[in-house]
Amino acid sequence: MNPNWDDIRFFLSVSRTSSFVAAAQQLHVTHCTVSRRISALEAALGAELFIRTERGCLVTHAGEKLRPIAEELERAALKFQDYASHAEGQVSGKIRIGCPDGLGNCFLAQKLKLLQTQNPLLEVELVSVPFYYSLSKREVDILITVKKPGAKKIVSENITDYKLGLFASAHYINTSYAIKELSDLKQHKLIGYIDDLLYDQELRFIEEIYPSAQTGFRSSTVLGQMSAIKAGIGIGVLPFFMAREDAELVPVLPERWIERKFWIQADAESKKISRVKKTMDFIVSAIRSNKSIFTSPIC
Repeated sequence: MNPNWDDIRFFLSVSRTSSFVAAAQQLHVTHCTVSRRISALEAALGAELFIRTERGCLVTHAGEKLRPIAEELERAALKFQDYASHAEGQVSGKIRIGCPDGLGNCFLAQKLKLLQTQNPLLEVELVSVPFYYSLSKREVDILITVKKPGAKKIVSENITDYKLGLFASAHYINTSYAIKELSDLKQHKLIGYIDDLLYDQELRFIEEIYPSAQTGFRSSTVLGQMSAIKAGIGIGVLPFFMAREDAELVPVLPERWIERKFWIQADAESKKISRVKKTMDFIVSAIRSNKSIFTSPIC
């Protein structure tokens, strides 16, 4: 029996996720389909590729030998798709972007409209969630992080610095104890992240501004924190680019601010693909051409 090389996609997905269920979700098929395709590939090759356990799938020695060949085939398929889209004079296909929820929901979602206007055959998936997806597992094509990447075979670039400061609602400021110096914050309810759900230690914003901070309201997302601040629950830290356009938000101790960076990254081979490169270039340009909203102080 000759192998069906389309099954390589299924093999790579299972090897990267260590789970038939996770692979099925990634490939948008059923668990049974994944199991059937893997069994067919194993039968065609005459070798067991995975050991099924209660904790997931372990790649066998035969599977490890197949993986670099499968990855080479995957790269060839991506290059072929890229060539075909160029032959039609269009950048097409699906691009998935993973990024922090604040940047994705409060900036990129609006800007990416222009990218699709310029490239109507391009399908964009913006994954703005409070955790990082994996480039190595092909969960996303492009990843934006706060932490500087250090993985091998990943190309990265610092897009911009961005500033963050303390904010409260106008109503909260007008009805609460006056805040003239940092120590006054002990009389107020503070808003921050949930410690055990913190996906990046670079997000410990409020502790950096006010080391004695004890938060009384916590959310796993910066959007949730912004909503709590606007509702008058207390004081929290927000990026300037999120707070700048909202009249309900008032800076607290505006001389106190901290700074972070946004890093954009992609797999070195994937970056050669037109839709990945074009999207990365677009994001970098969109952010840098609006740099003042990320870095200029709010008084």
